[in-house]
Amino acid sequence: MSAPQQPPVFSAQLRETLDGLWERLDRESGSTATTLMRSAEIGISAPEGAVRVGRDADGRRHLLVPISLGQRLDDDLRSAGVHLTTRVLLVDELPIRFADLVCRRGHLNGVFSGLAADMCARVAVRPADVPFRIAQTLNSWRLLLGGQAERWTVPRLAGVFAELLVLERMLEVEPASVRAWQGPIGAAQDFRSTRHAIEVKATVSTSGRVVGIHGAEQLERPPNGCLDLAWFRLAVSSAPGARSVLDVLDACRRLADRVDLLESRSAAIGLNDCDDPVVAGTRFEPVDERWYDVDESFPRIVPESFRHGAVPLGVLDLEYLVDLDNIPSGSNRNTALDRLAKDL
Repeated sequence: MSAPQQPPVFSAQLRETLDGLWERLDRESGSTATTLMRSAEIGISAPEGAVRVGRDADGRRHLLVPISLGQRLDDDLRSAGVHLTTRVLLVDELPIRFADLVCRRGHLNGVFSGLAADMCARVAVRPADVPFRIAQTLNSWRLLLGGQAERWTVPRLAGVFAELLVLERMLEVEPASVRAWQGPIGAAQDFRSTRHAIEVKATVSTSGRVVGIHGAEQLERPPNGCLDLAWFRLAVSSAPGARSVLDVLDACRRLADRVDLLESRSAAIGLNDCDDPVVAGTRFEPVDERWYDVDESFPRIVPESFRHGAVPLGVLDLEYLVDLDNIPSGSNRNTALDRLAKDL
């Protein structure tokens, strides 16, 4: 067995490397007028390719970490000084999708160097689950960047409640199913196995079944597999049978064979050690539940919807709405859960 990969010495050496590369890009940009992003490799690799630093036409510093089209990474614009988005850049004439971390205020360049070095070190030590590592690092630096943790609202809680409800049912079938909860670590769908996937949507609205779809990959079926969409209408309730998100999470802890893995997933969405009164005090009851087979007849926008089987270059984001009232709910919940749990 090979020895575990050791983290690079980044406290000084890696920060010096990053700063040196950004300064070189500044010099190159100053000698040649350009409206393009200039970038350079830094000697650290992620599963999808080399990590790079960048310098845009406005002189702002970027850290560019390659991620696949199937990995979900939500934009994070909460900090005034640093934004996290995704973008596609041409590298050696090939389009590469990157997680793009940009320093938007020049006086924060020193802090940004530390953040970028920390992020590179985490990617180098644990190259799997890159979107999770990126979001985790940014959250840990947020106070230094003038931001704050994402606020818990009832609609956001409802979405997490529905995910955990599906996870709880899946763990009853297979205690190892916590591995399938991939949404918190950047997968295109909330639950993924080798061949199958489940995307979960929830609402607290009393009418309508309209769901928002984020990205061209969210309703893309896994190769040679199935994709089910689970939809819940939840009611905020104080009835004896109503439960909070933390109640369902505790139930999942009792069922899971890997509590440590469950804790890392819940930490990624901000549930661990959460003392928010909204989280503890809000209880839900499912009042409606429907499951849909996302097949060729399901209305959706996926990479195959476009020429060459990919979202066109220049399209930075894609969001759309689907009205489920116009679609028959032909999927069987138990079949979907059993199929995915036994495919891990």
